[in-house]
Amino acid sequence: MKKLGVSLLMLVLVASMLLSACSDNTGGKENNQKEDPANTGTESGLSEPGVLPITKEKTTITITIPRDPTVTSYEYGENELTTWLEDQTNVHIEWNLYPSADSIEKLNLELSSGGDLGDLIMGFPGIDNAMLASYGSQGVFRDLRDLIDKNGANIKKLFEDIPEMEPSTTAPDGNIYALNAVGECYNCDRAMRFWVNKKFLEALNMPVPTTTDELYRYLKAVKETDLNGNGKKDEIPMVGSTQSWFATVDDFIMNAFTYQDSNNLYVKDHKISAAYTTPEWREGLRFLNKLYAEGLIDPSSFTNDENQMRQLVELNDGNTVGAVPGGGQHVFAANDSTKMNYEIVLPLKGPNGFQNAYFNQYGKISNPMFMLPANGKNADIVMKLVDLMYSHEFFLRNRYGVQGKHWDKPAAGTAAANGGEAQYKILGKDLWQEPQQVHWHGIGGAWPPFGSDAREALPEGQFDLESELYKAAAEYDKFAARITTPKFFFDNETAKRWNELKTEINKIVSESTADFIVGNRNIEKDWDQFQKELKSIGVDEFITIMQKEYDGKWKS
Repeated sequence: MKKLGVSLLMLVLVASMLLSACSDNTGGKENNQKEDPANTGTESGLSEPGVLPITKEKTTITITIPRDPTVTSYEYGENELTTWLEDQTNVHIEWNLYPSADSIEKLNLELSSGGDLGDLIMGFPGIDNAMLASYGSQGVFRDLRDLIDKNGANIKKLFEDIPEMEPSTTAPDGNIYALNAVGECYNCDRAMRFWVNKKFLEALNMPVPTTTDELYRYLKAVKETDLNGNGKKDEIPMVGSTQSWFATVDDFIMNAFTYQDSNNLYVKDHKISAAYTTPEWREGLRFLNKLYAEGLIDPSSFTNDENQMRQLVELNDGNTVGAVPGGGQHVFAANDSTKMNYEIVLPLKGPNGFQNAYFNQYGKISNPMFMLPANGKNADIVMKLVDLMYSHEFFLRNRYGVQGKHWDKPAAGTAAANGGEAQYKILGKDLWQEPQQVHWHGIGGAWPPFGSDAREALPEGQFDLESELYKAAAEYDKFAARITTPKFFFDNETAKRWNELKTEINKIVSESTADFIVGNRNIEKDWDQFQKELKSIGVDEFITIMQKEYDGKWKS
């Protein structure tokens, strides 16, 4: 009887399984829904939203990023952030590393040719909304809305806390093709700055320049005087870089002639203008050409990378270069003693009395940070990983390192670089500009809980970058007009056309600006031809596209 009972029970179970299998093919409402191959929930081996580890089974995903030159290894067991993240999540990362110098060009090529970009694209600085709309509508990027709904605990909280984030990341078709880096960086949004050598000023008995004429006289005196006392007139009046943070020779100086944002555009009285089509831009080029023609701008400024610029500035114990454009002293000087020798120059008055400072009023929501290729795998796992990257702990590890080892919380009441109460302090040396295997140099860091100027102020006599940048930004803010163009999000067809125009226009503006400064093009004879070239490319159409979008969505 016992054997018979077991046999009958087995028959019932088999029949139930067969009936269940048949019902799966009936097309009923419940079973007609397709499942994501990496669906969320405990039955699939994935955790609930916001719960770690992400998956019971060790899962490998591939992430494509531009390799930062300061990160010596991203691998598990070598990089501390990677090791912590994999141990927390049970997700192993294989890295697809692009060289940083031409990362966006290579990415565009792979996107347009259907190349294998793995499961997550992360941290490419050149991606903009036009690219997202174009590749998203073609099905190259995945719409993230369903994944955010299922797996985005931190992201949904961020949408609530920063209401402008969701509309800023939503394409005209209603889809979300990327998630952006978000956060406050007071000095970053006012970073088109300029610095002069204090020792040179003292030796020349000259004040910090306040006008373009005073800057010219200072640079000329640097060229003509043996200020470092080595018996040679080897001083470099001014040097810049095309590959560093606001370090091109025209960035800061043009603010004495015309409004401009980082794209050389501006909005004034609700009208969008291209600065490079104005008489004021031409006047600025005249001044820069005068500086170059008289040997006051070093020719290497048009080819230097950041390290090459630093090497020039550090010659003769940091006593060779008179002036440098740049977001901060750290981009052009290696030694603290050299950094401390450079003083901020406030926005200059031009020959017509014009004076302005760059300010990005849309800086809180930064560039797209995370995109999922439509042909990638393990989409739910990837989104849960991205959601973790929007946590405060991940950001702090990715910017400063391990708490208690690389940074820590200061005592209550400790003063910060911005004058408020300090939120963190660096233990030892800040690794941000150093070769290291501690973090990913901010790539993937998406939600800073406080600005960098919330760091504990350093003792008097030490070089304090955050204090320097905060004070400089606060002074620049007094001169900053709110003229930045918004981050437009066009529909696909408009985005494709706008992106084509933007690429061609930026190319000719960049090349022609350099040519006018060094004299390869004559500012008097060739200006009209330059304007004709811009018109033939479609600069009027370019402005019209933006103006229409501005009038419809941003004017109010």
